[in-house]
Amino acid sequence: MKKLEIKKSFNSNKFKYGGYATLLTAIVLVILLVANLVVDKLDLKYDMTKNKLYSLSEQSYKVIDKLNKDINIISFNKQGSENQGIAEIIKKYSEKTKKITLKYIDPSTNPQIAKKYSNTENAIAAGSIVVESGSKFKVINESEMYNTTQDQNTGQSSVQSLAVEQKITGAIMYVLNDKNSVVYNLEGHKEQPLAAEVSKSLSNQNFTVKTLNLLVGEWKPASGDMIIVSSPAADITKDELAKLKDFFSKGGHGVFLVNLQKVKFPNFDELMSTFGIQIQQSLILEGDAQSFYQEPVYLMPKMNSHAIMNPMVSSKLPVLFPVAQPITQLKVKKSSLKIEPLLTTTNKSWGRKNITSTATEKEAGDIDGPFDVAVAITDTQGTSAAKIVVFSSSGFVNVAGGGNLDLFMNSMNWVQDLKENISITPKDLTQEGLKITQGQILGYSGLVVIVIPSIVIILGIVVWLRRRHL
Repeated sequence: MKKLEIKKSFNSNKFKYGGYATLLTAIVLVILLVANLVVDKLDLKYDMTKNKLYSLSEQSYKVIDKLNKDINIISFNKQGSENQGIAEIIKKYSEKTKKITLKYIDPSTNPQIAKKYSNTENAIAAGSIVVESGSKFKVINESEMYNTTQDQNTGQSSVQSLAVEQKITGAIMYVLNDKNSVVYNLEGHKEQPLAAEVSKSLSNQNFTVKTLNLLVGEWKPASGDMIIVSSPAADITKDELAKLKDFFSKGGHGVFLVNLQKVKFPNFDELMSTFGIQIQQSLILEGDAQSFYQEPVYLMPKMNSHAIMNPMVSSKLPVLFPVAQPITQLKVKKSSLKIEPLLTTTNKSWGRKNITSTATEKEAGDIDGPFDVAVAITDTQGTSAAKIVVFSSSGFVNVAGGGNLDLFMNSMNWVQDLKENISITPKDLTQEGLKITQGQILGYSGLVVIVIPSIVIILGIVVWLRRRHL
């Protein structure tokens, strides 16, 4: 009798439903086990951080794809003790191509190897990274991989962004290039010195900065050299004008940062006219509230389509451009000139002719916008093309955040035809608190406290009603 009951139980609905549930559970467990084994074997990872903290940018991949030499990246750490965030980033380089080899060396147990790459400026220590190709190498100290900011009230420093990719890709381009670009910083006219962050970025992207005084000695620029003119407070001389005209007529490259001046600089204006432009002596005020920051003179101009601007546009990095003046194209200029606006104000902007006035409304004699405040110029008249970028303000390079520094560095790379050497933005490490409205709070609370528990209760009742008759 009992045997018949046992045999009969195998044909019951309870056994069938229980068997199906057990089989389904077993299948799911097997799938999860296999999936975990596959993921572990393939080392599949997906960067879900907000700003792709552990991923390489498109610029870095372009540099890697064009490698024609073998590269060694040496991390001076005992493998397993290195900073995991930095390790994840540098591993991406060797995973992308076989031309890049990643090595880990413990400097404490291999002092001779560490000594090979040490000098008075860069001593190898735990955390240092060396990028090497052939006999050329560059040392990156651990402190250089972070950008810090200092609280003006407390004086305490804190890490703001991660610059590992910026440093590694820059070092790769350094060891690959036989000759680095030389940048001459013009002096002798009370020019403003380049900000520390600008000088640091120039060094990161392998520009060699030298000072140049055209009033002293003889200047013999080499092919590929360029000039920076940083907000001169006095006019250049006729002799300097002749030297600069000769330099650019032979395909010279340059970046000009021009501040608002109370007096005219005739010789400097003549130099600008050879580029087909004139910088008008008036202060721009923006009438569109969406296109300035706090004050009408702190412009947030429209970014036009151009190789210099496109990286900021795609990354949605705004540019803050303070205290600018209009750049206008001359009606009569050389046909070999190509002038491309980079930044433009709205048609609600105007230029104040009386630059000493403090009025915030348009006055008699003021000129109507829109205005270009930054332009890229190419002159194809000579044997090689001259390339110039002119900014009608120098203050933008001192503004932290946004796309300001990228704008300057991309301009430097554009005039030097360094298409791959686009400024790589450091990965922001600052964290913002979650901001939700009162309505969102009520909505999420209702979902968690009422909706989800109700669904669970209803499903439980349905299952119970179905099974009570089995």
